[in-house]
This record gives sequence, structure tokens and C-alpha cells, in this order.
Amino acid sequence: MELKTSAVAKRLGVSTKTVQRWVKKYNIPCTKNEAGHYVFTNEAIEQLEKYKFLGIDEEEKEHAEWEEVEQRLNELERKIDQKADDVVSFQLLQHRREIEEMLQYIQQLEQRIAHLEHQQQTKLIHEQPKQKRRGIISFFL
Repeated sequence: MELKTSAVAKRLGVSTKTVQRWVKKYNIPCTKNEAGHYVFTNEAIEQLEKYKFLGIDEEEKEHAEWEEVEQRLNELERKIDQKADDVVSFQLLQHRREIEEMLQYIQQLEQRIAHLEHQQQTKLIHEQPKQKRRGIISFFL
């Protein structure tokens, strides 16, 4: 047996708008006819009756929906925190590599400076200062 929205609303004792709202809100499986009106099967009517007679009101359903949203937000926050930790870890490792490379370069520069200083000292030792030629007159003075 298939019924239209108005017949289902009468059967449940609610308005047609309430039936339409419940269909959308609770995802009641029903089809639409050529005119775009809902056509309800027995299964869909039973589900609507269950929602009506069990007393599931909108506030309870919204509360459950908000809990689901809150869970999803918490999960997303956890994922974001994990991603941020991963990024920071990567950056720390990258900076450590850069610091190690700089330290290695500084050591090379220090070795080069030491080598150049050694060369300069050796050169100074091997070069004896040239004595100035003095004239004969300055020799007697």
C-alpha cells in the first residue's frame, strides 16, 4: 500500500509539513511521484510511526547530531595536532642537518686558517731580514 503525504499525516495525527520534515531529517526511504510528491511505502510509514510513538523529538535528534559533529571535530583536531607534530619533527631534523653542515664547514675553514698561518710563519722564519747597506760614513758614526 502506498500513501501520499496528506494521508500519512492524517494517519499519524501531524501536519504534512511535519511528515516532510521527518522524511528529510530522519532519512526515511520514500520515492516521489511525477508531480514531485512523496509516496510512502508501508515500511516508510512504520518508521514514521516509530519516530512519532517512541517520542524521539527534534531536540534529542539534534543533540545526537551535535555529538557526532563534536566527535568529528575532535578527530580532526587530533589529526591536525599529529600533522603539526610531524611537521615540527621534520623541521627540527632539517635544521639539525643544516647545523651539522655549518659546523663541518667551520671546521674546514679553521683548518685552512691554521694551514695558512703555519705557511706564513714558515715563510717568515726562512726569510732572514736583509741588512741595510750602510754607507761608509754611517759606519763610523
